[in-house]
Amino acid sequence: MRKVAGTALTVCSLFLGVVAVLINAPSLFYMSFALIATIIACNLQSILATRALRIERIAPKSVHVGELVTIEVVLWSERKIKRPLVTVEDHLPDRLKSSEVGPSLPVAPAFDLPVRTIYQFRPLKRGRFRWKNIKVTATDALGLTTRTVNYETEPTEIIVVPTPIPVSVELPSSAGWGINEAMSGQASGAGIEPRGIREYVSGDSLRHVHWRSSARTGTLQVKEFQAGSQGAAAFLLQRTRGTDVGKGNVTSFDAMAGHALYLTEQLLRQGVKISFPQFEEKSSVRGEAERREDIALALGTAMADEIDTIGGDLLDATAQVDAGTTFYVMAAIDDGSLLTALDRVRGRYPVVVLTYDATAFDPKRVSESASLMNESYRQRGALVLQMPEVGQ
Repeated sequence: MRKVAGTALTVCSLFLGVVAVLINAPSLFYMSFALIATIIACNLQSILATRALRIERIAPKSVHVGELVTIEVVLWSERKIKRPLVTVEDHLPDRLKSSEVGPSLPVAPAFDLPVRTIYQFRPLKRGRFRWKNIKVTATDALGLTTRTVNYETEPTEIIVVPTPIPVSVELPSSAGWGINEAMSGQASGAGIEPRGIREYVSGDSLRHVHWRSSARTGTLQVKEFQAGSQGAAAFLLQRTRGTDVGKGNVTSFDAMAGHALYLTEQLLRQGVKISFPQFEEKSSVRGEAERREDIALALGTAMADEIDTIGGDLLDATAQVDAGTTFYVMAAIDDGSLLTALDRVRGRYPVVVLTYDATAFDPKRVSESASLMNESYRQRGALVLQMPEVGQ
């Protein structure tokens, strides 16, 4: 509409100027000159409104997939001039696959104080994202002309962590190591019974404090369960380059990350020690909430772009975990390495293989799907669970 109004005024001024010359009418010439001067003044005002600005973007460190994110944009004017209202539009990465991107509120930048505006969107893709470009649009006071200028700000980084995807998985028997008592199911039972009382250490849940013993001894005491300090689980996700199947908002690796996050949250509530040997050198001893946040960030930044195979990761991880640790191996593509690795760890560590049907993400990968090898994995001593399809 503004473009039409500006074009109409320009045509009118030229028409009046031509008519004024043809009929020798000074009044029409003055009117034409006034219109041209107005158009020039409006263009100048819109140009000045988008110049000499300093912009800062404030974003949360991490968010969940599908969560409504609020981005704050702060503007300063570097010149002592009065500016009309401007709007900002961020250049969000295409890979972020954002939806419901709302417009920012128009603001008038001032020289002596910061002016803030916000906009919101929902990220639909897990990962680490960085961007720095932002677009500023301004009009003149009459709304006849519009100018847009691109600015570069300090790079903004946001980590979109996966949303936990609920899945029902029953744990295997771990020969007395305690983890089989961590969740309900066919193996549940004695794990809910307290095994004893011990002194509190950093990372213990305050829900398990034994207040009577704490009052008697003068030091904080906690209850230790069958599936407490001795329960341990290690998660391995297939991260070899070319094994992340699918091109939508949820690929096979995204599904693994969502399932892994859900399972770790369930296990952490039961006091099980969780580790991700592929992404962590050593599992940190922290509280449940802090540990859950660490795992979410690790899964949010993980990418399937490594040269290591899932079988090689399993063999390497055996040197990093405690005896009796149960491995949860997630795979969508069979590359042959997992069969060899299962032969080598058989009898030493319990292994649960969570397989994904590659055709659910890309029908062309049917011959490579790890789900076709379920029986071969079972023959090598692994407990095999076929994972359900995840909606896009």
